[in-house]
Amino acid sequence: MTQLRSITLGASLIALAACADSPTIVTPTLSPATAQSEANSPLKRYVAIGTSISMGWQSEGANAASQREGWPAQLAALSGTTFELPLISGFGCKAPFAAPLASGRRISGEPVTTPDDQLSCAPLVSGIDLPTRNVAIAGATTFDALYRTPETVPSVFGQSLYSRILPPGTTQLHAALNQRPRVISVELGANEVLGARSGIAIVGVSIFPPNAWMPLYRALVDTVVMKTPQVVVVGLIKDAASFPSFRRGAEIFVDAPTMLGAFNVMVSSDCDGSQNLIFVPVRIPTAVSIGLTNRANNLPPFVFSCADGGTGVPDYVLTPAEAGIVNQTLAQMTSFIKSVADRHRLAYFALEELYGLPGLKPTFSAVQLMTSAQPYGSYITLDGIHPSAAGSAVLARAAAQALNARYNLHLPDGTPFIASR
Repeated sequence: MTQLRSITLGASLIALAACADSPTIVTPTLSPATAQSEANSPLKRYVAIGTSISMGWQSEGANAASQREGWPAQLAALSGTTFELPLISGFGCKAPFAAPLASGRRISGEPVTTPDDQLSCAPLVSGIDLPTRNVAIAGATTFDALYRTPETVPSVFGQSLYSRILPPGTTQLHAALNQRPRVISVELGANEVLGARSGIAIVGVSIFPPNAWMPLYRALVDTVVMKTPQVVVVGLIKDAASFPSFRRGAEIFVDAPTMLGAFNVMVSSDCDGSQNLIFVPVRIPTAVSIGLTNRANNLPPFVFSCADGGTGVPDYVLTPAEAGIVNQTLAQMTSFIKSVADRHRLAYFALEELYGLPGLKPTFSAVQLMTSAQPYGSYITLDGIHPSAAGSAVLARAAAQALNARYNLHLPDGTPFIASR
């Protein structure tokens, strides 16, 4: 899932997808020692394709520590497989948010409001040769995995990030297949929908049209299956409201007295009983900042509204109707992913294994959100979207169970340990 951004569909995108060349597969020679090690592992030459969820993105950034905690690294560790990662040194690229969120900083000291293209991006750890076994990239769509190279990323930050994962002129798909994998995981599709977090839920604007996405996904998996004997594909979530970063207006209204006393933020009566979903990582820190500034200047409280700003307005509010559009899209895409898995007899599990956990979301508290080291609970990091080590462990176990069920790999499916280079 992602460098957070909206996805705008254009006719040129579909044309490019239709006309792009087929991948050229290079067959490298493995050293005898590596070949023998991999031959004894249930996850022989495992490679991960995907988004930020597979990359090990945490708290809106990535560094070596978070990459080692991603679910593919934890899955590989279950079988003792050598799983080389494109480890980013120092504070990372981007540096993750610092706890607590009230600091308004990343762990690098940079303000969280700094535009992505102006943020620092540390180099790889010395001695790493690209590509590694994990080629997943934050923000990647299925189209990107098929066709995007470091040179064709439109943003400065994107070019910096891609160049730390992929060799020049290489896509995720090429980088994965060039390693002659025996096992591949494919986790794609979430970024096609994630733009709706802005409060705009319009297919073709913030949501990539499923009927345009399906041929892309099918083409990618069909190519992977031709080259790789064992594949696990990953479905999406069921309900946008299951994301800890989304809270109903009614939940925020319950916390109104505390928000007024602690942060000089008056919760509007339109939040009382509201079923609108509020994207709190944007709305709450913004309200707190304004409220405290007003207090410092002897001004009235900031009024926090849960009302929808209207169709097409980036208000970070999803009405029940808009959430319905998102959920319908998620269901359609997951159903298609499952159908592709069934057609090819692939292993399958879904992100719902984590994001559908009962009790995933703690009771909403603005004070906890702004001052706690785990404002979204123990399974989700500071951005309210990406898994912690514990959350990734849930996905690693689900992947192991799926691979065992389909391919009889006998992987242990208990809590994984962390052991990646």
